[in-house]
Amino acid sequence: MGETYGVSLLVLVGMGYWVQGFRCFPWLGMNYYFKDGLQLDPLTLQFLQNTVNLPYLAKPIYGIISDSVYIHGAHRVPYIIIAGICQVMSWGTIIAVPGARRSAGMLTAFLTFGNFGAAVADVANDALVAEAGKKKGCTGGQLQSFAWLASAAGGLLGNLLSGLALSGMNFESMFTIFVMFLVCHLAIAFMVSEQSFGQRKRDAGKGKMAIDIPRQVSKLFGLIKSPEILLPLLWFMGSYAVIPTLSGTIFYYQSQALKINPVYLGVAKMLGQAGLLAGSMLYERYLKPVPLRRLVGCVQILLSVCMLADIGLVNRINLQLGIPDHFYILGASAFVEAIGQFKILPFMVFFAKLCPAGCEGSLLAFFMSCQCLSCIVSGYLGVALASFLAISASDFTQLGVGIVVQALAALVPLLGLSLLPGGEMEDEEEEEQEKGAAKVEKVM
Repeated sequence: MGETYGVSLLVLVGMGYWVQGFRCFPWLGMNYYFKDGLQLDPLTLQFLQNTVNLPYLAKPIYGIISDSVYIHGAHRVPYIIIAGICQVMSWGTIIAVPGARRSAGMLTAFLTFGNFGAAVADVANDALVAEAGKKKGCTGGQLQSFAWLASAAGGLLGNLLSGLALSGMNFESMFTIFVMFLVCHLAIAFMVSEQSFGQRKRDAGKGKMAIDIPRQVSKLFGLIKSPEILLPLLWFMGSYAVIPTLSGTIFYYQSQALKINPVYLGVAKMLGQAGLLAGSMLYERYLKPVPLRRLVGCVQILLSVCMLADIGLVNRINLQLGIPDHFYILGASAFVEAIGQFKILPFMVFFAKLCPAGCEGSLLAFFMSCQCLSCIVSGYLGVALASFLAISASDFTQLGVGIVVQALAALVPLLGLSLLPGGEMEDEEEEEQEKGAAKVEKVM
């Protein structure tokens, strides 16, 4: 891959996606800080977990600006630099200014600003990968798979270290370690030139930014209206949004009610990331020829089964079988979050193939913002479900019912699988995507 794409591109993309995966390291500490430092209840904790992700909803705007507004002749790397500065400022303030973390409202504001930077970085990285992959004429999805593997590797290490760190250092030290990696990625971005990736430098005219936003907005709306993109996108959004996720409540139950050591919670998340890493490798080697409809249908069923595994913990079935709580959480339920993340990969490859040149940033950003919106809706539905079932910090009696509802809801998207392309063979699937791309071009 180094000869095809260039070492500088692989280093920048690899580090960018690795940091993206490593975000779980400070966030496990932040969840504990919300719970223990600020004494938040389960519903408030899950509400804030989703609220700080609101900047991700504006990804299409970031994507349109990135596609349209060139800074010094480049339109990817400058945004990675801006995003890195925003994240360093946010987390740096939380570390250096005690008042920034003394109230849930103030802390949420700084975390939201940090996630704004993270969202801009995601957009620029995704667009850079899609753009470079198409121009180099390499094997479909190869660079996307590399980026995904880097993200999974970061998540693997971050989750492993987070539990250990919580047992041996304070929250500020954890946040500082994360900032160090942000600074490292920022330094790499400063040292590389976008033109070294084979990207043509655009003349902004008299040193000004080249702005073509209205045309880019029109192109994006044209893309979205195409059935070849709209129908799979609707299914993808629905597959997340219909599930009332109880992840924050389950975290509170495991850490507060069961008193499970943070080390085991970190290891459980690490195993999930290991599963995501293995899944990404399997996709690259064996699963690409599998029709999208069949692949994500199986993934959705697996997601439901893994969600249901938490019933054993809540009903104490694991103890009847002689399995301690801290070992049981290392089972199927550890892979729920990773399965949801894996489902993004085949759709990213699918949309990247359909996306016309020059729209990579806006389309993929719109796709990821839809995913984020669906997850936020899912999280808020989970808050509503937990409230309806009267789940609180001192009463988890109805948590088992909530888990069953969550698992059954994960099967609902199977009813709409006909919205996805379902070629029976790899050649037929590729031919179907080529026809779809041609139709999209005509719409444009």
